[in-house]
Amino acid sequence: MTLIFLGLFILLIGLVVRSALGRPNFFLKLIIHMLGGIVGLWLFDFLLSILGYAIPINFFTILLVGFLGFPGVIALTALRLLGI
Repeated sequence: MTLIFLGLFILLIGLVVRSALGRPNFFLKLIIHMLGGIVGLWLFDFLLSILGYAIPINFFTILLVGFLGFPGVIALTALRLLGI
């Protein structure tokens, strides 16, 4: 699972560099937003697992983060820390 998210992170970096070199279109911005959220979800899950908390990575959380991006990761983290 870690290799999948590492691959997504590398893809995200490549898309951000491509976006910075030229004028990004709407589809590229959307893909960067979604990948940033998914990689952020994995990173927060990894960091919170050290503290004993875990955000489950399932279809619902990936869908939420895909739509909201990194603010979705923050929302999931806050909900998890509140115990909801």
